[in-house]
Amino acid sequence: MYIVKKKAVNIADIQSNSQSFGGRIRTTRISANLTIRELAFLAGLSPEAISMIENGANCPSLPTLRKLSECLSKPIWYLGCFEDMPEDTLGDRVKKARYYHGYFIEEAAKHLRVDPRSLTNWEKNRTTTSNKYINQVNEFISILYR
Repeated sequence: MYIVKKKAVNIADIQSNSQSFGGRIRTTRISANLTIRELAFLAGLSPEAISMIENGANCPSLPTLRKLSECLSKPIWYLGCFEDMPEDTLGDRVKKARYYHGYFIEEAAKHLRVDPRSLTNWEKNRTTTSNKYINQVNEFISILYR
């Protein structure tokens, strides 16, 4: 068993850094009274990976954000700073909702029961959804307004 000392943290430093995904993860980890090693163990990641994410040296993947979201009991959209993504077009809203759900293209396409290429085209504003899928899409993007 290891005994890990928890060092004192300046709250002003935390608050100024909390607008990045690394800062939010760090702030949430500290608020949960977890060390980097403890969070790494809970999430099945290395302490180095957590440290690199918190310091902005590494961008977490969606699967990593899912694990951290679960371990820290915070929504994935919050940890990933996804609320700042644009919502100008339906494609923008679909992409933002996909990130809020923590889905890859294939997972979102399966959820929406559409071809992944169609979803990619929607997100890139190459095409728009047909009336056939509009109810599923509206339900899918409703996560943005909760």
